[in-house]
Amino acid sequence: MSKLFLDSKISGINVNRMTRREFLKAVAGTAIFFTARSLFPVNRDLPDDTSGSQVNIDLAMVKSRDYVKGVEKAIELIGGIKRYVKPGDIVVVKPNMAFNSQPELKANTDPVIVRTVIDLCYQALASKVYVFDRSLSNPKLTYTTSGIAEAAKAAGAKVVFVNEVSRKLYPAIAIKDAHFLKETTVNRYILESDVLINVPVAKQHSSAGLTIGMKNLMGITGDNRSKWHWELHEAISDINLGVRSNLTVVDATNLMIRNGPTGGSTDYLRRHDTVIASSNVLSADAVTAGLFGTDPRKIGYIALGSEKGIGKIEGFSSRHVTL
Repeated sequence: MSKLFLDSKISGINVNRMTRREFLKAVAGTAIFFTARSLFPVNRDLPDDTSGSQVNIDLAMVKSRDYVKGVEKAIELIGGIKRYVKPGDIVVVKPNMAFNSQPELKANTDPVIVRTVIDLCYQALASKVYVFDRSLSNPKLTYTTSGIAEAAKAAGAKVVFVNEVSRKLYPAIAIKDAHFLKETTVNRYILESDVLINVPVAKQHSSAGLTIGMKNLMGITGDNRSKWHWELHEAISDINLGVRSNLTVVDATNLMIRNGPTGGSTDYLRRHDTVIASSNVLSADAVTAGLFGTDPRKIGYIALGSEKGIGKIEGFSSRHVTL
């Protein structure tokens, strides 16, 4: 039985069998403050694949100039989208959509990759797919200039503009076993969803070293993010304790190797034509760090996340494919 920390007693609820969405509906109107790690499991139980053999690939790296095929193949290799999205599920697809920058500059996730992930969710019979980020630039300009809003809407997703932070949109949670970020606020679309698909772009970052999947979750919080920079690596690893990505799909098609995270020139990019998909966000980040020639243990939040049990830096099963 999942252990909850509530301000008031709620009877008759079998929390262990509930989704995030069902739980929030059950306690609608009740003031709550709960421990996210306790409530939300790392992943639901994963079934056998259609051939009858157990799915056992944790990570796939696919190199292809066709980004649609790259995404499709990478997810196929780790069990297929139906391993993660079930009929009727509400899904959040969380790209990096922080900067008012054009797609070719790679400050944001490639819109083709975002659209392909959404398409796959609907193929798996998701009931709704939401797309959003808490942008650092004007959200409507950022969503438009990045090309992500248009691509997401074309695929049938609901694009949510985060224009202001409120307690209604960002409920408070506590994070069990956190070292620094013991309390935070999280966008309710995340808390009410069944599946979180983390779709970051891979970039050098002036403060964090690299920004990939784990750091992409900074975009789900309503906190004053300057506070996070007091202990940035602890904060990033802590938020990944509290909110687990069910699936991570990394846009490593053009690595931003300097002047990150904003970029501003194609001269800052190194073409790689690679998509990485994993059931574990830390493993995805560790492998992506290798593409930069960086030891993932040198990236503070990856090293801390490994110590906190979020995922493995090595020792997981993987496949590398060129199409």
